[in-house]
Amino acid sequence: MRKPNRIGQEGFTLVEILVALAVLLVTALAFTPLFVYISEASQANRTRFIAAELAAGVLEQIRGLPYGRIGVQGGNPGGPIPHEQVISRDGRTFTVRTDIWWVDDPSDGTAEEGTDPIPYDYKQVRVSVSAPGLFTGQVVRTAEFRSLASLEGEEEAFPGGNILAKAQRGWQTTPGEPVPVADVKVELTAGPDAPQTLWTDERGKALFAILDAGTYTVEADARGAGMMVRPDQVRQSVGVAEGITVPVVFEVEKPCHLNVRLIDALTGAPITAGGDATLTQEIPYGDVVRVSFTPEMNGFLGADLWGDLWPVGEGYPGAYRLEVRAEGYRPVEPPEVGWDGTFDAPGETKEITVRLWPSSRVEVRDAATGEPLIGARVEIFLHTWTYSQGGWSEACSGEPVDSGVTGGDGRVHFRLKDNVPPPPEPEEGDTYTLYCVRVAAAGYESRFDHGAFRVEGGLQKSGGTEIDVYTVSLEPVPPGP
Repeated sequence: MRKPNRIGQEGFTLVEILVALAVLLVTALAFTPLFVYISEASQANRTRFIAAELAAGVLEQIRGLPYGRIGVQGGNPGGPIPHEQVISRDGRTFTVRTDIWWVDDPSDGTAEEGTDPIPYDYKQVRVSVSAPGLFTGQVVRTAEFRSLASLEGEEEAFPGGNILAKAQRGWQTTPGEPVPVADVKVELTAGPDAPQTLWTDERGKALFAILDAGTYTVEADARGAGMMVRPDQVRQSVGVAEGITVPVVFEVEKPCHLNVRLIDALTGAPITAGGDATLTQEIPYGDVVRVSFTPEMNGFLGADLWGDLWPVGEGYPGAYRLEVRAEGYRPVEPPEVGWDGTFDAPGETKEITVRLWPSSRVEVRDAATGEPLIGARVEIFLHTWTYSQGGWSEACSGEPVDSGVTGGDGRVHFRLKDNVPPPPEPEEGDTYTLYCVRVAAAGYESRFDHGAFRVEGGLQKSGGTEIDVYTVSLEPVPPGP
């Protein structure tokens, strides 16, 4: 039974107070998600209201313009409306984007089919508003209004020609019409009426109308759509003539990426050598990417070195050709790289491992039996020939540049740098180098081969001919008396 306090009232024990607080805490936590949801919904509604208000304001401004002035600054049709405006309201930053396009209405034919000499039938207007989310910070489109503007009465023909830019997906595994791509930036960067900028609409089209005759440079940028333009189509030259609509097609696709790891074929360890690699796209556009790497990169050629790559494979014809050259290793070319040069899908990041073999091999055999010798010690020296007074003199390095012991196949591998080649027309003081080989084995006479071989482009050569391995035969020591 609880004891009464001094004024005759009962109190609470510490345990009861803690239990009560725990119950209140659990209850509060249970309602917290609801409070967060209500707060997010309230802010989202407020954001949408402001965005709709901003978009409606731009549309009202457009409706107050005469038809001939309805357009975007630097666009086609041109006009006073900015393409993008940043507006602060209620402590938030809103981006208001306005796009205005010419529309070629198919009801009276189309310029693509050559059945409509006046493709600028009316104008389509789109005003979209985006803002960063209050809780996530991610930019989202919060409002989008569309409208049409047309000229009263009959269509009016204007002097000049037109350019119809079309953006479409490149990768296609099934027959059918190419898929249009919206929001690809298209610019007239040179020409009589340049500069002008448009973004493709939902049909993947952007019509530059009523252009003075002449030659124009048309450039496309698909990064806003998360894609790339086929490299040889990024910039195209177009001739515009009176009353003619010229189509320009840009193939766009999600870029692929390539990570290459270089490893030593003998040890499996990453390559710690410098060198260069070449990636050639022979079809369809003949692009070449050359990169250099250093020992500090540990044989990793990441996607940032290669950049965005146009996807080729099942959905697009072509293949890449990868070649790798590392100091002290034999060059690697297809098919040794272990990659057929294609991608499985747009947007893929391909990971490949390339095995590199040391540039030189020396083989030691028994001169009598031809059998490989195991455990023979092989030393490599660098000899330098210097041209002086009409002749060549030889100088040998005091210490070996590399050494090793033959294994079960009687061979040992060496990572040797390229030699200095002999000059075609030597002059006083000119030099060239060769590698010399000294071999010793128990029970055999030692041997020293001067000018045994050279390394050129990572390839081992002897007497100017490429060799797979340099072979040394040792004579057994004759038995004593």
